[in-house]
Amino acid sequence: MKRCFSLLNGDQLVCTEQAAILTFSGPRAVLSTAANGGGLRRDLTAVFNYSDCGPAGVCQPMEGDTLRDHQQAVTRRLGLDPEHTAGLDTAVNLDNMVLVTRRWQELWVTAAVSAGADVNALCAGDPATLTEQDGQPCAVPAGTINIFLITGQSLSPGAMVELVLTATEAKTAVLRDLMQGSSVSPRLATGTGTDGLVIVCDDSGTSPCLLNAGKHFKFGELTAQAVSQAVTEALMRQTGLCPEFQRSLLRRLQRFGVTADSLRARCPKELPGGDTAFHRALTKLDHDAFAVSAAALYLHLADQLQAGLLTAAQAGDWANHLLGELAAHFHFDAPVPDASLPLEQRLEAFLSALLLAHLREQERIYPAP
Repeated sequence: MKRCFSLLNGDQLVCTEQAAILTFSGPRAVLSTAANGGGLRRDLTAVFNYSDCGPAGVCQPMEGDTLRDHQQAVTRRLGLDPEHTAGLDTAVNLDNMVLVTRRWQELWVTAAVSAGADVNALCAGDPATLTEQDGQPCAVPAGTINIFLITGQSLSPGAMVELVLTATEAKTAVLRDLMQGSSVSPRLATGTGTDGLVIVCDDSGTSPCLLNAGKHFKFGELTAQAVSQAVTEALMRQTGLCPEFQRSLLRRLQRFGVTADSLRARCPKELPGGDTAFHRALTKLDHDAFAVSAAALYLHLADQLQAGLLTAAQAGDWANHLLGELAAHFHFDAPVPDASLPLEQRLEAFLSALLLAHLREQERIYPAP
């Protein structure tokens, strides 16, 4: 699907499922994270967002040993000049790219965002797996939140960098509100491992130059609102990530390593009704409103304990209380929690015992012929 947008400054954005290309109608200052053409540039004529996924969503190998080589090759294939173009890469279908514009008096900013966080979500400071050596191949994982910010205002270099902070905080706030977990640690994600940002502002010398783009200033507020809405909608379009999607026991437990497989592994090899009955019971429990609510509160205790905001005794007392409430709700004679286990493992043991008790009760009431 081809979509064409005329922005308020006259720049043109043409978007297909494979590429979104923004061509400038006048002099622009650009600050970006691009491997090719990145940093602060005043000589660019276009920027782009490129999806490295081909048919059926299969990501294609990099063209060249480095991301810079790859972006230069992509730039040429798009019919653009690598010397005067900057671009970002993503695995997202760019039919799902979202544009949001916010205005106040003479100020305006447009956020164009593509987003996916289901595979590559990370918290800053998580264990890293890659190291970079000059000229050596270094492929990066799929899953990216790319943010393009375009404004008709002129921004000082300092204001452009401040805008990076504002936009990044807005993106992180969305992920935290959605309780999106890291893919490699129990922490909540602050982004993905491959996020990119491009800022495009006027460089004609004819518009007033803004010196500030932080949260105290109206331009920062507009930017944060545009980024927040665009990231939220883009995540929903690409992967279905939204509040309703997160009302799931397994989704909440995923960042702690508690999965359907780990719950099954805690049960006996031979189960009443077999694996089919187990997964049917787990599917029902996964969306039980009481179970999801109690687990959300329980895991918040684990987060508070990890951050040092609660002591082990404080968190443990309330964790046991919540397990007791769950047991009462399901009329389950729960075993005494093993206090030597981390909180998330105590919950995992409880849930696997609950599922096993459910299957045994089903077998008692409806014995196999």
